[in-house]
Amino acid sequence: MNIKIFSDVYNISNRIKSIDKNYYIMFNTSKNKFEVHNSNQLGGSYCLTLPYNFLDERTLNFVNNTKSENINRILNKIENENKMIESAAKSSTLNLFEEELERNMNKE
Repeated sequence: MNIKIFSDVYNISNRIKSIDKNYYIMFNTSKNKFEVHNSNQLGGSYCLTLPYNFLDERTLNFVNNTKSENINRILNKIENENKMIESAAKSSTLNLFEEELERNMNKE
């Protein structure tokens, strides 16, 4: 069940409207998570689940950073992080190979 949040300690439920006037916050009782919804969104109102247990300034920052207008920046960040992970994995594999090669050469 979802419960619409009309007020909260830091007034996040109203302040979020400065990002998009159609945003509102729901609490999903089955997941025990806060969700952001948009009343003007086609195909359903759900936008995202917040990774925080409380509504605070992080909520506004998170929602602002995940807006669709930021899609290119978000995709570039993901791509760069994936490249770094891939590079680290290759480097680790190469280091393991070199260590194994050195152990085998020392045996001879």
